[in-house]
Amino acid sequence: MTQHCTGVQESVIPVSNHPADGMSRRTLLSGLALLGAAGTRARAVPPQAPAEVDPSSLLNKLVRRTTMGLNEYELSQVRSRGYNGYLDYQLNPAAINDSALDVRLQSYSTLTMNYQQLLGVPVELVRNQCVEAAILRAVFSRKQLLERMVEFWTDHFNVTMNDRTIRLKSIEDRTLIRQHALGSFRDLLFGSATSPAMLAYLNNDLNMAGNPNENYARELMELHTLGVGGGYSQQDVIEVARCFTGWHVYPDSAGSLAGTFQFNAALHDPNQKVVLGQTIPARQGQTGIQDGYDVLNILLFHPNTARFIAKKLCRWLLGYEVPQNVEARVAAVFTATGGGISQMIREALRPDHLAAAPPKFKRTWHHFMSFLRAMPVNITSTMIISWSLKAAGMGRFEWPTPDGYPDNLEHWFGLPIARWNFAADVMNMGDPGVVPDVGTFFAGLTTADQIADRIDAAVFGGEWPRHERDRLRDFAGSYASFPSRQREVMGLVMASPSFQWY
Repeated sequence: MTQHCTGVQESVIPVSNHPADGMSRRTLLSGLALLGAAGTRARAVPPQAPAEVDPSSLLNKLVRRTTMGLNEYELSQVRSRGYNGYLDYQLNPAAINDSALDVRLQSYSTLTMNYQQLLGVPVELVRNQCVEAAILRAVFSRKQLLERMVEFWTDHFNVTMNDRTIRLKSIEDRTLIRQHALGSFRDLLFGSATSPAMLAYLNNDLNMAGNPNENYARELMELHTLGVGGGYSQQDVIEVARCFTGWHVYPDSAGSLAGTFQFNAALHDPNQKVVLGQTIPARQGQTGIQDGYDVLNILLFHPNTARFIAKKLCRWLLGYEVPQNVEARVAAVFTATGGGISQMIREALRPDHLAAAPPKFKRTWHHFMSFLRAMPVNITSTMIISWSLKAAGMGRFEWPTPDGYPDNLEHWFGLPIARWNFAADVMNMGDPGVVPDVGTFFAGLTTADQIADRIDAAVFGGEWPRHERDRLRDFAGSYASFPSRQREVMGLVMASPSFQWY
């Protein structure tokens, strides 16, 4: 009988009684059936964690929400520093020693190039190095909250990497998103408005007096600041577009200025505008650039922007449905600080807020990275990771529309097959560029109980659901000391129902 990864098969498939040479998809399916993970019901119910009453569980929860995945290093950090100390530590990435990763990334020459230098490099190399660096940072960086917020703001100010934007996005990722991910929303907003990547992506470099292009103006209000239903009209979109006429990008032929922001006063609409009821006066020549800055300040200080950003940030850190009083507190911090990101995070992640937060379903990027972080792994090539992310619908910088990858259960819940296949590929060592070191992870352990205890402590922080633990212990059986069986067990952990949540 042929078995298919349909996500709904619930019959029990006989489990192999001997260790395989690697993790075949049949073995994966057998184990999933044993776990009950092949049915949609198992994946639909998040694991229950006693965070409200158990301090150690609350620490685990903090790590899960502020990192790309719980592992032994982060567990040791949070247990030694405590809740507030660990949060302070992650909110100050400049003080975190990330030298090992920094040395590794030195060979990625395009990461430090300006646009003119990037013009001399094949565009696919620029893309590949930017994507590979993102993967390596997510897996190996000690600055994990920074990486979580880079992911958040990358989606918020989404720029798809296409033939026109690859080089520009590589620069924007370094100089805007990564630089300000834990800093100030104001810096992100103003930086995005003058970002050549954003201006090219949303066609504002074609926006000129007499022929305005509304793309950037619309997304600026709908996606970046006020939100859908944020109190603006189509006329406001038109007026904002007029304010940003002449906000262009220097062409490739402009020498050292190529690929940088240009305000072209000759193409700017100099006449008076009215945006959200506020008059922006007529301006001539180079002073016309102030129109755009006036718009950004109007939007920055609009109460709907505070509410929209607070709601989105709370959803990212706490859950799909956050109490309105919590969102209001975070919005108040936004208003008081002018968009201080670290301050908003600190308010959102108050212990009482986090304790009440239900589990969230991992998006594919988060799920893959958390698996690679859970055990020692040697990555010399990210090809299989990048390919698997694309197959699962989450290639880095590849979401085609300006709204960024969704942060909801509905979009990601129905995509288990690619996750299972990634588990099989990695644990079967199908690519020499990604080698899991189960020998180190399970060093000295020979029994199924020891294997299960090790996984429970290192991967789940002592909170592995008992029924999953027992079934995977039984799967390991008398072959628990075999590296091939240990790889199979870890693959099943990655595909198990509880590992899909954080």
